[in-house]
Amino acid sequence: MFGLFACATPALAHQALLSLQHRAQEGIALATANTHIEFKQSRGLLSSTPPDFFPKAPHALGQVLGTHHDFYADSNLAIAFCGNSHNTKTPAKSIAKALEQAKSPNLESKLKEVIPTLKGAYAFLLLTPDNLIAMRDPFGYRPLFVGDLKGGYALASESSVLQALEAQNIQEVPPATLYTKAGTTLLAPPTPSPCVFEAIYFSQPGSFMFNQSVYALRAKLGQALAKEHPLKADMVVPIPSSGTLAALAYAKELNLDFAPLLSLNPYVGRSFIESTQESRERKARQKFSLVAEPIKGKDIILIDDSLVRGTTSKVVVQMLKEAGARRIHLLLSAPPILAPCFWGIDIPAENELLSVQGGEAEAIGAASVGFLSLNALKAVIHAPFCQNCFIPTHKDCHV
Repeated sequence: MFGLFACATPALAHQALLSLQHRAQEGIALATANTHIEFKQSRGLLSSTPPDFFPKAPHALGQVLGTHHDFYADSNLAIAFCGNSHNTKTPAKSIAKALEQAKSPNLESKLKEVIPTLKGAYAFLLLTPDNLIAMRDPFGYRPLFVGDLKGGYALASESSVLQALEAQNIQEVPPATLYTKAGTTLLAPPTPSPCVFEAIYFSQPGSFMFNQSVYALRAKLGQALAKEHPLKADMVVPIPSSGTLAALAYAKELNLDFAPLLSLNPYVGRSFIESTQESRERKARQKFSLVAEPIKGKDIILIDDSLVRGTTSKVVVQMLKEAGARRIHLLLSAPPILAPCFWGIDIPAENELLSVQGGEAEAIGAASVGFLSLNALKAVIHAPFCQNCFIPTHKDCHV
């Protein structure tokens, strides 16, 4: 999601949504404000929006739509919500309704009345003709950044979005903080526990998380993976794109050939964030093409960011086998995922998690599967983060 206050143009709104497209692909929502709120919504990718989708207005609020992305707008306000609420399946609309019913005299005091009732992991932006307001939960699960732009200010889910807009003085909005044009207000004691998958999977390499660039962080994960799993093979093949930097660092650390033989179809979205298993499998088959010639008779180290259901890994391993690979070892730059996520990441029920049952290598057809340890991940992040999905909750878990 993004917000622009006193600096919006159609070109900037378009650029912001384009820079967010990797986070969700089901639709686009856009609200603009001058004397009142105007709202538009389009299904599918940004490229599918009609030419007149971006009206001229000084303020704008937009969001790419998908799982755990919600948007609400009426003539008075618009809300973009990212994350998960335990209160409702339509959190943006619920916040708007709660504000309407709040007894406080103005919007900011109404928010201070309503926000303590929200339960879950979230960041949200609220736009009126007079203000653009941001709120991040006390744990800071979902990222949020702010920067100065052309006499106004901009907010976005990733710092790279603000960089693309050429914003200045980019800073992270602290957890438990209400941000308005007048300044910041701390609404509760912050207890930071951001989602580590923002850095491992979701965010662009140019974004910043945990006081470092995602680019540098993923490279460190690859170096740590090489120390824990120093395998021998003819080449290291990354699963693009979130596995590429870890694979490159792994290959450099062990002096192995780095072979980016898989390429992504840019017109097929990310399979993990699809809402059904059928659509995930279809996209996993569609989105990769392989340079097959160098594969025949070779031992391959295949590197990806993580293993959830195993959908993508199974498809890619099969492609490598069909190209004649002799042995395929899969390495992941994250620990095994052993519990579902209830905080706004689409990590499903335990019975869908491949690492809960074990036998990952057999399930995806690889010779072996290796994971980065949780201790190594902690050393790379070097800051508090949510670890719930890496900790088994079921007594029959094989780990």
